[in-house]
Amino acid sequence: MHRHFRLPALAALFLSGAFSVWAADTPVKGGTLIYLEQQPHTNLYPPAGGFYPNGGILNQITDKLTWQNPKTLEIEPWIAESWTSNADKTEYTFHLRKGVTFSDGTPLDAAAVAKNFDTYGLGDKAHRLPVSEVINNYQRSEVIDPLTVKFYFNKPSPGFLQGTATIGSGLVSLSTLQRNFEELGDARHIIGSGPFVVQDEKPGRELTLVARKDYQWGPKNSAQQGPANLDGITYIVTPEDSVRIGALLAGQAGFIRQVQAYDEKQGDRSGI
Repeated sequence: MHRHFRLPALAALFLSGAFSVWAADTPVKGGTLIYLEQQPHTNLYPPAGGFYPNGGILNQITDKLTWQNPKTLEIEPWIAESWTSNADKTEYTFHLRKGVTFSDGTPLDAAAVAKNFDTYGLGDKAHRLPVSEVINNYQRSEVIDPLTVKFYFNKPSPGFLQGTATIGSGLVSLSTLQRNFEELGDARHIIGSGPFVVQDEKPGRELTLVARKDYQWGPKNSAQQGPANLDGITYIVTPEDSVRIGALLAGQAGFIRQVQAYDEKQGDRSGI
């Protein structure tokens, strides 16, 4: 079980997925969040997002076709405005939002979505990209028009819709998918469409994200559609438990992960 502590004055962030629950009540604009992570990330190929440090970064730099509302657990529109499926769940058609782009300026259109799911559903042996664990029975995609993509499955796949909302289905640019698996351990090679962009990395030690100022496509029913309130996030790998909790208590960090049971009382006494 992961336990997190954060300063009570933290700004509300527009952060998808795992981090959507730790925002404070009153948003504060600007500033850079210092996040102390226990372990370095290993690989940012989206299907590798199940490892917590990987997923924590992918949630900030990629978007998904759909969004699972954390309160209702319903699957809601995000990059896909709407979708339909046939009766036996072997065909799904998604209609995409207009004007969404990756951070390199290339369009997040039906062709890009098709390539992402062809890769996640079938793998890519040439680039050593494995099949996603959340996509089963995948057969192929079909680009209907620039904003419409259809997916076909060999067997009924009722879980596919929910799979489009997971970390492992984060959408990345075509150039990202042309890299070998080993190259995707370098965060600077990951180009997504999310609210943050990788600015710099000191491998195994530190990662800097900056907010994307032109971001305007948050989940349809989320409170915030536009850019993140924060200017950036700096992840610092800090393996020592005592250093992480000490930095938080001293105000030198705004968020830490993996709080040990014997440190929880310190945080509680400090109102964190």
